[in-house]
Amino acid sequence: MKLLIIGASGVLGSRLCNDAVKKKWDVLGTYCSHEYEGLSYLDLRDKNSIAEVFNFFKPETVVLAGGITDVDLCESKPGLAKEVNVDGTFNILKDIRSRGARLVYVSTDYIFDGKSGPYGEDDKPYPVNVYGRTKLEAEGLVKNAMKDYLIVRTAQIYGADPLSRNFCTKIINNMRNNKKVYAAEDFYCTPTYAGQLSASIIKLLEEKKKGIFNSAGSDFINRYEYVNKISDIFGLHKELIQKVKLSDLNLKAKRPRLSGLKVDKLEQETGVSVYGCDEGLKMFKEDIEL
Repeated sequence: MKLLIIGASGVLGSRLCNDAVKKKWDVLGTYCSHEYEGLSYLDLRDKNSIAEVFNFFKPETVVLAGGITDVDLCESKPGLAKEVNVDGTFNILKDIRSRGARLVYVSTDYIFDGKSGPYGEDDKPYPVNVYGRTKLEAEGLVKNAMKDYLIVRTAQIYGADPLSRNFCTKIINNMRNNKKVYAAEDFYCTPTYAGQLSASIIKLLEEKKKGIFNSAGSDFINRYEYVNKISDIFGLHKELIQKVKLSDLNLKAKRPRLSGLKVDKLEQETGVSVYGCDEGLKMFKEDIEL
């Protein structure tokens, strides 16, 4: 398989690149803001850079794992969020369709309002922030443009990340530097180990699945519980953890308070095993200690 991974400098994209190479697939990854050796430049807003990569590599399958995932940045710069997450998806779709390639679009639980999570694939979306709205709009573009599409929704990814952009890595780094961390007891999610998510995507591709699949961790827990698990597994000082309410954090963008995803469909149709936080965090710890 000739697999193009857009956003291969991110937590998921980098892991998926490594796992796909181990499968002996022909893989090309791309970066945009953060240059990495071995990756090709691609800006979702730049049609020329997209065409260059597609003309050079001629992918059979494209995983769109790139875009702006910083929720508060999207809220403060909604025009930029739309340019990258929505218009960028449209730009990619044009090249994918013209070449007859297949698309895997990576989406998020933030397309839901967080009033009654975790959510299944058929639950009605209602995003409460700019990030969620751009991802839902991009999902709609994918559905309208492609017959052979796969949308994989996930939640709160953690994994090896040299830029320390994911929540888990930030918590570990702050606590190792003896900094207090603030964790909301009323903010729930299903944290997802990048290795599990990567394995799910590969399995879905191998079995030629179509439509929408959730891939997330099996634990529906609040941020305070999650940070305590991180502290336990990484041997950090729990006195640094400050229990707060979500409203105390004064975040720019509204969060879906009861978020997260159900994974019954993934387990039943593929046999993929999903991990709880304890197992996933232990595997993450092994990853960064190698």
